[in-house]
Amino acid sequence: MAQGNRLCHGVLGVQQLERFETRKKLVLIGLLPAAVGLGYLFYLGCAVGFAVCKLCGGAESGIPGRVRSIVIPLRSHELHLHHWLLSLVAAVTSAMQGFFLIAPGLFYGVLGGLILQGIFCYNDWHRIVKRKLLCPALEPAD
Repeated sequence: MAQGNRLCHGVLGVQQLERFETRKKLVLIGLLPAAVGLGYLFYLGCAVGFAVCKLCGGAESGIPGRVRSIVIPLRSHELHLHHWLLSLVAAVTSAMQGFFLIAPGLFYGVLGGLILQGIFCYNDWHRIVKRKLLCPALEPAD
């Protein structure tokens, strides 16, 4: 088993491993153009962003971390603003406006690390809108 798999998930089943590998490829392909354009600071920023998220986030999906998730209640649904989604919006908006707080490679690298950690380490990363349950005790297990 690869070190990256243990870093986020512990022991993985075959199906989870296949999904993990697919996500990994998609995200890495998406980050490649930014890394080529922004250089080694981008990779340094990714490592810092990933480490900070790993430290502040929950150990796995559904377990609260040091920093709480943003969940907006709607009538019969909940809108979960994942940190990776907020980071993606911040990165795209910042890039469109030409905004950065520190060296661009480092700034966009940190945001990329936040996105990377959110997608790699949680199996509910794609669940943004979720139906509210009348009885939370009857929630199906993942």
